[in-house]
Amino acid sequence: MSASPVAADTCPNCGVQLPPNARFCPACGAQVDAGSTVPAHVPLDEAGPAPVSVQRSEPHWFGVAPPQLLLAITAIAFVLALILFAVGHWPYGLILLGLAALLLAAFLEAARRRPDSSVTRASVDARERARSSWQTMRARQVAAAEARRIQNALLLLDSDRRSALQDLGGAVHAQDSTAEAAVRARLAELDARDTQLHAALDETLAEADERIRRARLPVQETEIVVPTED
Repeated sequence: MSASPVAADTCPNCGVQLPPNARFCPACGAQVDAGSTVPAHVPLDEAGPAPVSVQRSEPHWFGVAPPQLLLAITAIAFVLALILFAVGHWPYGLILLGLAALLLAAFLEAARRRPDSSVTRASVDARERARSSWQTMRARQVAAAEARRIQNALLLLDSDRRSALQDLGGAVHAQDSTAEAAVRARLAELDARDTQLHAALDETLAEADERIRRARLPVQETEIVVPTED
């Protein structure tokens, strides 16, 4: 509902007839009283407020979205190629295998252009899991090789220590203080080397655990931890 002013017919100051929609008197210059307001009903809107839903039209081939259709045809062509290879018709199998490769490339391109599709999300998730598995396996292989190298060095070190202990026993038995001091210095060096190798082994295993944790982080499920009140 809105309101509009009603103009006065005559000037309340000098009584001169006023022109339509005049705000000041042309004779005396007095301001004209706009008068009272008259209510006027505004027609209601034809449509009231309603929730808006947006739908995006996507192309379909035979009622199926292009990426899904390409993936299905690729799988069929690949299976037929394997069957042709098995029965001995390898030329036709090669043709179908090449066709499957082309269709797979077309599927990857269509999926790249539609990043919000379920197939694209599934393929991205599969790639992330494959990458995580490869990085995890690689980290374990590197750590295992380094751990074997350090353990072999520890075995050699243990053999040298046993030999040094035998020499120490012989020097003590012969009461050779010079030889005894030399053997004890050698044992101290072996102990220091043993400490370094064990520290290197612990560091290698810790680095492998950290690499595995980082590799699994992109595919790890998110956990919600509720904070506890102190």
